Amino acid sequence: DLDRALKQLAPQCHWLVLWLDCDREGEAIAFEVLETCQQATGGRLQVFRAVFSALTRADLERACHTLRQPDQRLAEAVEARQEVDLRAGAAFTRWMTIRYQSMFPELSQEPLSYGPCQFPTLGFVVERYLRILRFVPED
Repeated sequence: DLDRALKQLAPQCHWLVLWLDCDREGEAIAFEVLETCQQATGGRLQVFRAVFSALTRADLERACHTLRQPDQRLAEAVEARQEVDLRAGAAFTRWMTIRYQSMFPELSQEPLSYGPCQFPTLGFVVERYLRILRFVPED
């Protein structure tokens, strides 16, 4: 497992360069890796973050020459968004379940779930369904 491998390998290192996606989610994952490795080494690792946007030689070389410190604010922004998503999802799930189970008896056995990814996905499904309904075949 990854956690075990990081804990085993980290004590052999002096530096940790984090090469994860260069977005907030990548920064949050970077801090999870960083924390695991620092715990395994007693906090002695020098930690850097590589920033790149493509897996080209030029971008990777540029990333090697412009290493920076991981950005705790970006990782905290992910944690805040996750908390808001969880709270909004729980509240909206409860509201939908209470409202619609009484209107549709066939839904009475299961909670109706809402999540921030489910809503846009539903939009894609509905859009595709409507396009199919509007389709007029060529002669």
